[in-house]
Amino acid sequence: MNEVIAIIGGGSTAASFLYNYLQSVDANNALPRTIYLFEQRSVFGPGAAYEPDLSSNILNTKTGFITPFHDRPGDFFHWLKANLPLWQHRFPAFHLDEHSYAPRPLFGLYLQAQFQSLVKQAAARQVNIIQIQAEVNDVFRSGHGCVVETGCNLFLKADYVFFLCGTLPAKRQGMQALSDRVLATPYPVSSLKSRIPHDAAVGIVGARLSCIDAVIALVEQGHQGPITIHSRSGYFPSVRGTQGRIVPRYLTAEQVETLVAAKGKLRLRDLVDLVQREIAWISGSKMGGLFQLPLPPHDLATFLRSEIAAAAGERVWQAVLYSTNLIIDQLWAALHEDDKHDFLERYFSIFMAYRVSIPVENARKILGYLESGQLQYRAGSFDVGADAYGGLVVTQQHDRSSHQYDYLINATGSPRVVDGLDSELISRLIKRGIMTPHKLGGVQVDTYSYQLLSESGQPNTRLRVVGELTTGAFFFTSALDINARHARQCVTRFADFMRNRQHPQHAVAERAMA
Repeated sequence: MNEVIAIIGGGSTAASFLYNYLQSVDANNALPRTIYLFEQRSVFGPGAAYEPDLSSNILNTKTGFITPFHDRPGDFFHWLKANLPLWQHRFPAFHLDEHSYAPRPLFGLYLQAQFQSLVKQAAARQVNIIQIQAEVNDVFRSGHGCVVETGCNLFLKADYVFFLCGTLPAKRQGMQALSDRVLATPYPVSSLKSRIPHDAAVGIVGARLSCIDAVIALVEQGHQGPITIHSRSGYFPSVRGTQGRIVPRYLTAEQVETLVAAKGKLRLRDLVDLVQREIAWISGSKMGGLFQLPLPPHDLATFLRSEIAAAAGERVWQAVLYSTNLIIDQLWAALHEDDKHDFLERYFSIFMAYRVSIPVENARKILGYLESGQLQYRAGSFDVGADAYGGLVVTQQHDRSSHQYDYLINATGSPRVVDGLDSELISRLIKRGIMTPHKLGGVQVDTYSYQLLSESGQPNTRLRVVGELTTGAFFFTSALDINARHARQCVTRFADFMRNRQHPQHAVAERAMA
């Protein structure tokens, strides 16, 4: 049977998926040998996260650690050493070192090369990867399979479809609908210079990594006007220390299984206790008493000076938090539903500020802009509106102070709620009930098979999802290594499904669920 699969999205998660798929093909003759790969960008590999842009956009994972391939540690670093002529003239300021933080566009160049290599490897295995540069607008059932429709009126039949869409943009709604001078995203930051006059007053909404990219890009491209960051939570990313990776003792799959067996669904307090135990064990100290949440910085410059000083040494708590990547899905699944809601509403901003840290070089830049007076930081809830003359106004709720801007940049990232995504494809699938919004974000998906679930919980054996669209089911789906693991597991489960489908009882079950 000559079956076909379609993959929507040609970024890092797709690279991980294809890498594992080709390994599975060698041992599984039931897997389809024709793959349609759809990517709306001009190159395959970088995706939205690592697209061509300014070198000031740097990774927050060390060069020696980051890789989309589970069994090739240090692959990015080794590729850089082996291909100096390919990238050095494009990124002359980057110093190659295992502990450095490379420009994200450089990692995108690496991913582009890996994609080209994967296509060649596929051909050697008699797997035909057909790359199609087009945006997918719809997927619908046809007979026993699906039809993928693109914006250029191309219709292709596929037996199975995998949504590996990556980061999707937000709709122009709320403040973004106020004016053309509200930018829905700062990316690519290389365009900010041409879109915003150099003397304009700029407000930036959000204080995570995309905000930092935007501020640095503006200043380094010669922006002279004032820049103000507005953060509702008031929290700002911590600064990465010098520590390496750890092997956890308490934050392990076995420990979590034991806890769940003893208690049932876990509470946030149980997870905090595990983290405290891990920190105490790694640092050789006694476990502290009552855990107290860190407060948002009273003064950002003072906070950054303290963080920069602390980053000169090892920060055990950071290594412990990063180690949770290995079991973050298991922790989320074990958590009581009430606590999941509570965490997202009350603690998510704190978690992101401390879990997703920034390199010290970026912290020094931001501190320098604050000290020069060009950059200001305002914390607290606010409203965004326009004055009678069309000017953009941000009003702080706590003191009703108003701040006028010529331009506003939305740097809050991709929304968790799918209704906020600017995607014709996702909107159509939700409207027809093919995708069902998850109450905690993203869409409903079976966490074992990655199959889409209907509103009644019925799996769709033809459609599978990996990545940020599964944020409600898996919680933390923005880290490359986590999505690489999900891609590998999705391939494994799909290969098992295809192998088992050859037995009559599985074929009957598939027809019943389709």
